This record gives sequence, C-alpha cells and structure tokens, in this order.
Amino acid sequence: MILTNKLYYILRIGDFATNANTKIYYSLFTILLCVHDYISYDSNDCFMIMTFSTLIWTFIEFLLHFSNTRVIKPMIFYFFDRRYILPNYIGIFLQGFQEGGCVTTIGLYFGDRIYNPYSFFYLHILIIFILCNVAFKLRINNCNSRRLVNADSSMLLMAFITMFNCRSFYLYPEHFYRQLKMFGVMVYICSFWTLAVWYKGFRYVEVYIKDNRGNEIIQKYNIFNTFYILSYDVIFEIGMAYLFFYNILI
Repeated sequence: MILTNKLYYILRIGDFATNANTKIYYSLFTILLCVHDYISYDSNDCFMIMTFSTLIWTFIEFLLHFSNTRVIKPMIFYFFDRRYILPNYIGIFLQGFQEGGCVTTIGLYFGDRIYNPYSFFYLHILIIFILCNVAFKLRINNCNSRRLVNADSSMLLMAFITMFNCRSFYLYPEHFYRQLKMFGVMVYICSFWTLAVWYKGFRYVEVYIKDNRGNEIIQKYNIFNTFYILSYDVIFEIGMAYLFFYNILI
C-alpha cells in the first residue's frame, strides 16, 4: 500500500472511541485474567505482557494522536446520570490499555489454553459479550477517530515489526507454536469485533484518489477496499504488531 497513490483511512463512528466506561470494563477483565494466570500457572507472563504492551501502546497512541495520524476526542466517563470529560492523557492511556494490554493478554491467556474446553467456552462467551455490546449501541453520526492506514511512518514501522518477528521465529523456534496460538486467538476475536462494528456502521473505510487535475477525491465505495484494509488492520496491525510485544518481553 505504501507504493500506491491512494490514501486509505479507517474512520470510527459513534462513542466507541470516547466511551471510557467500556475501556475500563475491558481493562478490569484483563487484570482478572492476569491474576488467574498467575494463580493457575504460577506465571507472570500475562502480567508482563499486559503492563509493557499497555505502556508501549500508550506511547504509540500518544504519537498517533499528536501527529494527527489518529485523532481521538476526549473520553467521557458515565456515572449514573452524570457525564465527566476525562483529561486527554487519561483517555490516551485507556486507549493504550484496551488496544495493547487487553488484546495481547487475551491472546496469550486463551492461546495457552486453546485446547481447554472450559477456556474455549469462556472465550466465546467473551465474543458474545463483545457482539452484544456492539449490537445494542446506538449509531451516532459523529466521527471520533480518523486514521491514515498507509502513512509512510506506519507502513515502515509495520515492515520493521514483521521482519523482527520473522527473525525471532527463526532464532527461537521453541516459542513459535505458543506465538502461533496467541496470534490465532487475537486475529480470531478481533475479526468478530471488526465485522460487527463494520456491519453496524461504526467503522468504515474511505479511499482517496487523485483526479485528472491532481485533486484528492473520495473513491466510490468498493467492498473489496473495505475487506482489504480491515483485513490488513486485523492481521498485521493487531496480530503481527502485538506479537512484537511477546518477542521483546518473553
């Protein structure tokens, strides 16, 4: 995509990007998974990957936000009938926790238990919760996040991460199977989420092309572009990018 003259944007509609309560719920659930992993396996792996991936992804969200690659409006915390607008740095941290710590921890926790029927059942309970949460959200026609997918900096970073992961696969083959399971769980659960929010109209893709005069115009809607960009987002910017945390931490 870095070699094309098209610009691919992912837009988020509604209050998913600004609802602090949802992000807090997922963060608390993630912490519970870490506690259970420590109790059942006597392992700090989930705690480690949750903590450092949250910090790293918070820093990335900070860079994305202040470089206008991803514009995030202030988050709102709902307490009964009251609404509290959170400071921007708290919102960026919650975004980093959900985007980084939550997804990586879920991938590692359920990946390690992929053949456990109880864990397999609980994983799908989580997926059902996610789908229900999306289904009962009301559509609000305001764009709260707009991200340029094929920005040069983003594409070069993804290329580096992918090469680094491939190098780790080669040097440490004993970790390959565990990473494969983690990767599979992350892509699996995030595919349900992405499909649900796309179907409900909370996320869509805009493609800008240049006309004969060199002006940027929105290309006519094409389902292939949507599938292409959202698949790239799930497989590479989630699955492959989050394996990077495993390779530098575990």
